[in-house]
Amino acid sequence: MNENNYFSSIAELKAELISQWDNRLRKSAAPKTTIRYKDTDYFKRQDPDMNPDTIIYEHIMRKTISDQGELTWGQVKIYPGQIKDQYFCTKGHFHINEETEEYLLCMKGEGLIMYCSKQGECWCDELHEGSFYRIPPMMACRVINISDEPLMLSLCLPGKEGFNLDCGKLRLFPCHVYDDDGEIAMLVDLEEKPNRPSDFSPEECLRLLNANTEKASC
Repeated sequence: MNENNYFSSIAELKAELISQWDNRLRKSAAPKTTIRYKDTDYFKRQDPDMNPDTIIYEHIMRKTISDQGELTWGQVKIYPGQIKDQYFCTKGHFHINEETEEYLLCMKGEGLIMYCSKQGECWCDELHEGSFYRIPPMMACRVINISDEPLMLSLCLPGKEGFNLDCGKLRLFPCHVYDDDGEIAMLVDLEEKPNRPSDFSPEECLRLLNANTEKASC
């Protein structure tokens, strides 16, 4: 087999698998949530000129009937785009049962997965096609699209668990990812960094970020 034909076939196979997965979810009775710009309250940047109906991301979940021994699975699609210079991203979440872990498979696109603890420790890992991630217990996560195509993820977690989206009330995700003239930049909002302002000084915030430099991809 010609090498060029081989890689072309692999690319076509991947595209077909993604298409089938996408269609199967959409044709099922799985509930779909669409988050538009007008629904968001978690971006640091605001753009009064952006169409409020601009889709930021879609979340499709197929929930199980039983809460014992079954899995919930679904798909998240984050569209490409920026609000001013801040990349489109999901709101981020904990789990209702904080001991729950979640698994993510990147099916298409490139991005970042941001982890954040309740103590404000925050870092990123790269997302790329075929990469697989475990979200540990007691950890919130957010997904950021840094490319010019949709970022598509499959997810799986225990059937009886759900998402806690009250990260804003907990003052989580003090780190925000921006496009800095074609380079990826992470900025830290020191006012949001601690859950309790007296816990962290600016020096401590920088120490925490530096400690995660090897983990961070942004």
